[in-house]
Amino acid sequence: MSTLITGDQIRALMFGLRAQKGPATLVQNAAVNLFTITGGKFAITGIIGEVTTAIANTASLTAKVQYTPSGGVAADLCGATVITADVVGTLYGVTSGIATDLLSIQSASETNDVTPHAAAEVPNVTFVHMLWRPIVVRAGTLSVLCSNHDPGTGAVKWTLTGIPIDDGAVLAAV
Repeated sequence: MSTLITGDQIRALMFGLRAQKGPATLVQNAAVNLFTITGGKFAITGIIGEVTTAIANTASLTAKVQYTPSGGVAADLCGATVITADVVGTLYGVTSGIATDLLSIQSASETNDVTPHAAAEVPNVTFVHMLWRPIVVRAGTLSVLCSNHDPGTGAVKWTLTGIPIDDGAVLAAV
């Protein structure tokens, strides 16, 4: 007799726990809280955004993901990336945690590249990388910060995966 492993069990084995937030409406020059981590250290294995409402065609509109430790100051997990006029289904992914661009692959011709490319120069990105290595953070908040331009009605659904390092560490969507 065989035992089947379900998709959510395989995901949990590969990437850890999952929390989803969204769709989160983008706000001009303001951080929108996405996830909180409480109770200890947590290893983030993936941060993925998916456009659910088309983003306005506003010149120089950018977004970046930030982490703020409890009682601390916000730090960028990626550089600000142009998201102007991104369509429903466009994907964003944080891949290194070294404050580089919010990254994603632009076309099938780039699949052999070692380095991914910035997300929104070509709308409707169809796939992204997970983190190259997990990012370990203490208790705090992850948020998305939109640039000082009006994002219109754009919205993004966010997914975060990870593994508790300390007993009692908890991940939750805000």
